[in-house]
Amino acid sequence: MSEEAGLTADRPAERPNVRGGGPVRRLRRWFVHLLAVFHRWAESGWAGSAVGSWALLQGSVVPGPSDALLVPLGLSDPQRAFRLAAWAVAGATLGGFLAYAIGLFAFDDVGRPLLHFAGVSQGMLEKSRGMFERRGWMLVALSAVSPLPTKAVCLAAGSFGVPPWQFAAGLLGGRAVRFLAVAAVIRFAGERITTRLERKFGRPIEDLR
Repeated sequence: MSEEAGLTADRPAERPNVRGGGPVRRLRRWFVHLLAVFHRWAESGWAGSAVGSWALLQGSVVPGPSDALLVPLGLSDPQRAFRLAAWAVAGATLGGFLAYAIGLFAFDDVGRPLLHFAGVSQGMLEKSRGMFERRGWMLVALSAVSPLPTKAVCLAAGSFGVPPWQFAAGLLGGRAVRFLAVAAVIRFAGERITTRLERKFGRPIEDLR
């Protein structure tokens, strides 16, 4: 065996560079681009509709934090925090109904792939069937005010046949509590939060958006 062949044999096989994951990076770039589009929309005088539209998309099929627009836009003008929260409640409620309808009418074709994308397996879904049948509206309300993925819960509620009026009560109540609580913090502590952020980052809050 030649020296060159020996060095080749001792060298570890080259592996493709998978650092960071291509699909994950593409999803992150798309998410940031979408938020930037809504921010430009809000800056043109359509803050309420931008917040409501984002909440509708996020509440139905789009991944991301539900407060991603409400918080920064509310901090830029705390006087409008409750009005923006009302837009967020309306949009998120409509988005939740869209997810519910997908679970009810198109679960196999659309709902199941969305749940799989959210990390919910078929086994996890089946284990939760009994809880949805007994306390479906409570699970929906809890998901709206906790880190539980609301869109996944709404999809499951539709697929398990949670009564629409119970679903509506749980979703609207939970979303209202969440967004109005966020708005209250922004309204009454927004200026202090803004001052701390500007002091920490060394630039105006408008430049952080």
